[in-house]
Amino acid sequence: MMKFLGAALLALSLSACQNSPSPWYQAYGTASFPVAKEGMAALYLVRDTAPPDAPSIPISMSRHPVGGLTGSTWMRLDLPPNPYDLRAFGSSESTELIVTVVPGETRFLLVQPKGTSDAELTWLSQEDGRRLVRAGTQVGGYYNP
Repeated sequence: MMKFLGAALLALSLSACQNSPSPWYQAYGTASFPVAKEGMAALYLVRDTAPPDAPSIPISMSRHPVGGLTGSTWMRLDLPPNPYDLRAFGSSESTELIVTVVPGETRFLLVQPKGTSDAELTWLSQEDGRRLVRAGTQVGGYYNP
């Protein structure tokens, strides 16, 4: 019985010392960033840090609501290849960006306030986009292709 207990303790201590990163870290914390689904494009909408009282920035695609982003949040849209009309809304104005995606690509858009009453969408590099996704929190969106 004592040998069994010793073997069980040894096995538990070895498994606790094993250096295996979490599935989230494997996906977002390394070079193996998630790729687009087969036949689709991955479009990440990200927002950098913002003051705690900053309002959410609503986003729509072809006049349909997609969701909203607060500070340090992001959402991923898996899109079939097509052009899309994306809009970010401020308190009284909106900014439009026409986006065309192709299968297999991963792209990043920064959603940020512009002035006091508008919001804008701007392209991010792969490096900056991945950095903001890793640092932020994923939020759900309303879009379902």
